[in-house]
Amino acid sequence: MELRELLDNPEAWAILSERARALALQEEVAVGDLGAATLTFHLGGSRYSLPAMAVREVQPLGHCTPLPAVPPFVLGLVNVRGRLITALDLRPLLGLPAETPPPTAMLLIVSVADSEIGLVADSVLAVSRHLAELVPAPSTAAGRGVAWVRGVDPELSIHLDPELLFAEPALVVNAEAAGL
Repeated sequence: MELRELLDNPEAWAILSERARALALQEEVAVGDLGAATLTFHLGGSRYSLPAMAVREVQPLGHCTPLPAVPPFVLGLVNVRGRLITALDLRPLLGLPAETPPPTAMLLIVSVADSEIGLVADSVLAVSRHLAELVPAPSTAAGRGVAWVRGVDPELSIHLDPELLFAEPALVVNAEAAGL
C-alpha cells in the first residue's frame, strides 16, 4: 500500500492515530517514572539532598570573608564572579557538631525566587532521580525539628526544601529587631 493510499484510508488512519496515541502515552509514563532530579551531598558525615532545579551552581568554597556579629551558621561572604554570596554552614541548624569545612568543601549556590545563598557541603556526590516518595525523616535526622527537612529518600539522603529553608526565621535579617 502506498503512503497516499494509507493516509486516504479512514481505517488505516484510525489505526495509525491509535498507535501514535499509545506511543505518546508510553513516553509520558517513561518521563514521569524518572522522578525529580536531586543533588546529593555530604555534610558532617550524613547525606543530604536538594532539588537540583534550586541549585544554580556548584563550585569550590574558596576564600570566605568572615562577618562580625553573625550567628555561627553564617560563615561569611564569598565573591562569585563579582556577586557577594552569603555562605551558610547548616551544621548548627541541623544540630550537628560544629566543624571547620574541609579543604575540599564545595559551595552550593541555591536560588529561590530573587534570593541566593551558598550552602557549604563537605563534598558533592551526584545528581540523580528518585522514583519513590520521601519517607518522613526521623527526629534525629531532622535536627532540632526544622521544618525544611522534607524526608528521607530511598538512598537514605535527608531531603531539604530550599523554599522552607529560605523562610527559616533564623535566616531572616531584621535590622529593626537587631537595633541597627
